[in-house]
Amino acid sequence: MSRAGYFDDSRREYVIETPKTPVRWINYIGTRSFGGFIDQVGAGVICKDDPGLNRIVKYLPQRPQSDFNGETAYIRETLEDGSCTIHSPYFVPVLKEPEDWKCRVGLGYSIYESRCDGIRSRIVVYVPLGENHVVRHYEIINESDRPRKLDLVPVVEFSHFDALKQFTNADWVPQTMQASALRRTDGTIVGVKQAAFMKKGEGENWFAASGVPVSSFETDRELFLGEYGFGGWANPGALKSGELTNTEARRGNNIAALMLRLGELAPGRGRGLFTFLGQSENADAMADRVDSLEPMDGGTLNLRRVTDAWNDSLDRFQAETPSPEMDSLVNIHNARQCRITANWSRYLSLYQLGLGARGMGFRDTSQDVMGILHAAPDEAKDLLRMLLSVQRRSGSAMHQFFPLTMEANEGDSREEPDRPDWYGDDHLWAVMAVGAYLRETGDYEFLEEDIPFYEKDPDGDVIEKAPVMEHLRRALAFTRENTGAHG
Repeated sequence: MSRAGYFDDSRREYVIETPKTPVRWINYIGTRSFGGFIDQVGAGVICKDDPGLNRIVKYLPQRPQSDFNGETAYIRETLEDGSCTIHSPYFVPVLKEPEDWKCRVGLGYSIYESRCDGIRSRIVVYVPLGENHVVRHYEIINESDRPRKLDLVPVVEFSHFDALKQFTNADWVPQTMQASALRRTDGTIVGVKQAAFMKKGEGENWFAASGVPVSSFETDRELFLGEYGFGGWANPGALKSGELTNTEARRGNNIAALMLRLGELAPGRGRGLFTFLGQSENADAMADRVDSLEPMDGGTLNLRRVTDAWNDSLDRFQAETPSPEMDSLVNIHNARQCRITANWSRYLSLYQLGLGARGMGFRDTSQDVMGILHAAPDEAKDLLRMLLSVQRRSGSAMHQFFPLTMEANEGDSREEPDRPDWYGDDHLWAVMAVGAYLRETGDYEFLEEDIPFYEKDPDGDVIEKAPVMEHLRRALAFTRENTGAHG
């Protein structure tokens, strides 16, 4: 098997040296509060609070790696005769071979570096701490020996907020999708906002915007691709010349494609700009705030805050062994993986797709708690509160839950009606996790904290609360009272 790249432990990164990896290679950015994952060619899933119930980007891991998959960008050059050529700094979906290419998989960020046809690109992707938007910082440099007239066209395809409905109702879902221009009060356009009409009253709007004025935009996927969609992502009809149509789609397969004019770049000259993808309670107000999203220092401080937070977590435990490879595994990569699984609990990955069918697992999340106690005890404590709140009054536990609504279910135990509707071990993992938390932190006051049990009355109100210690007692009692055929 050919090597895909190498570990750069001095920067705590893995460097992928080819976009053509044997399988997709993903990196997580942000948190479950806002974030998701991006793959080695710049596409991915972005959501807020819950990938099943508040998804922003349409992404299908089952697609071939060569296909457009939710998000990309094009660099277009207009030639002297008025014709245009395009390539993607991410490689996909144009598939024009780069002269060199790298993807740096970092702690909470990815960096894409490529050179194609004499145009150098560098793109840094991350979610600023505590924010509800993804930043993509583009730097485009003309390394050829002639002037180049260039445009940058970032594109995102929006998902319905209810991710599973996106794939189960091909009539109703497209009729709910509504896109419009994101205009500043001075009339300039900085992007596109998107919302399903039933969400408008709740103030949840997605936006794709740029820190520079948008020359034109497109929100209709078929118009962008051309020929009723047969134009294809590798060579969209809308990029063959001129501006985009400025269509504000009121239904259909909605996208946000932004025409960002870079102008004529002399040899050795470059241009930098930021794009943003996020969710806002008031996207119209966001249009006038886009300038404030753009860091004055070129993004260095915001990115440093992300890496500092990660480094602070990793630096709490560092081993020194005779094996550099063991040090790398223990000090960086395994510790990083534990934080990621604690945040997502396998709810969003390349095998659990976060489409609303599973949620976060009780057993999995209990185990995740124990993997991060030394590095993130407060985060672990919050996870314990979530887990104990889906424990039943009997002492057993619901098998899985959805983090946005905290609705839970019994998992696969529901499939056998003649068997119990609970798992024999879920609740016991919470006992182990709380015990591990106490040993690590000495926070015995946590045992006295009141946490509700899962059952609700007909009005949706909690029936009973109890101290953490009582939750643990009931878990052990449930096991004693529900033994198998051999006791």
